[in-house]
Amino acid sequence: MTLFSRPSRFNLFVLLSLTASISSLALVNSVDGADARHRRGHQSRTATPPLPVIPPVPSENPRAAAATEAPKPEEKPAEEMQKADPQETPVPDQKPAEPVPDIKPAEKPVEQPKTEQLGPKPDQQSEEKPERDEPAEKSDPATSPDRVYQNACPAIMNGEVQGELVPPLSEGTCGERSPLKITAIGKDNPVKLAAPITTNCAMAGSLANWVIEIQKEAKKNFGAEIESITTGSDYQCRKVNNGHKGRVSEHAFANALDIVSFKFKNGKTTELGSGWKGKPEEQAFWSSLHKASCERFMTVIGPDGDAAHQGNLHLDLGCHGKSCEARICQ
Repeated sequence: MTLFSRPSRFNLFVLLSLTASISSLALVNSVDGADARHRRGHQSRTATPPLPVIPPVPSENPRAAAATEAPKPEEKPAEEMQKADPQETPVPDQKPAEPVPDIKPAEKPVEQPKTEQLGPKPDQQSEEKPERDEPAEKSDPATSPDRVYQNACPAIMNGEVQGELVPPLSEGTCGERSPLKITAIGKDNPVKLAAPITTNCAMAGSLANWVIEIQKEAKKNFGAEIESITTGSDYQCRKVNNGHKGRVSEHAFANALDIVSFKFKNGKTTELGSGWKGKPEEQAFWSSLHKASCERFMTVIGPDGDAAHQGNLHLDLGCHGKSCEARICQ
């Protein structure tokens, strides 16, 4: 019993010591775990307050980044401008150098009086120029300073009518910028006018074509060409039919002519007043002349038109209708 009692006590002692050590280790571990948990909890508690501090930091950083980025592009073009400036700066450096030669010619006029004293040649040139201009002025056939604003007439230039350009006509609302004084009509066989007429270029061209047809009718009805034409009114500043009221006549613009009679190369003659209903050859001639006139003029008024034209055939190029294409043939 004594033998077994001692080791049992020893074993118990060992067991108790082991259990004590284990419990102490467990306590230490529990304490360490509690400390770790406490630390973790403390860290988590301490970490939570800086979290709201972090968001403003990135909000300030992009502003700072934007602020840092903004000057960078400004610095780049500034560098590019600085690179371009040295290339452009020599140009203004050269430009102010240009007024320097401007100062030199200012010194040259000081020398010019010397050349003027020694140079009679410029005086001779100034004398020669007016000599060249004078014959140009002398050769100018203009009788009025307004001639420079006038128009040349192809009918005269081509020889379709014989006459000349005369100074402008101006009488209130009446007038013509480029009137013609005509003495004959026709190119190959010109027909003389008993008295010169004043008309415009358009009328001159139409009369030149009109005479060609009238010559055919003269040969057909009287057996001879026309020698001369007697006319009535040409340019006159007046109203229609010499009235006191109404519109201004085309005569007031050198745009009308009245035909009175014809003389043929065989000595025969015919007048509108007596020939319109006169001999058969006269009636045929005046009727054909009236028809040919209506094809070449815008207004034709004869004895059948009104009492004012019993003795004269009125021809003009007046405007009728909205498009100036209507004709009056009476």
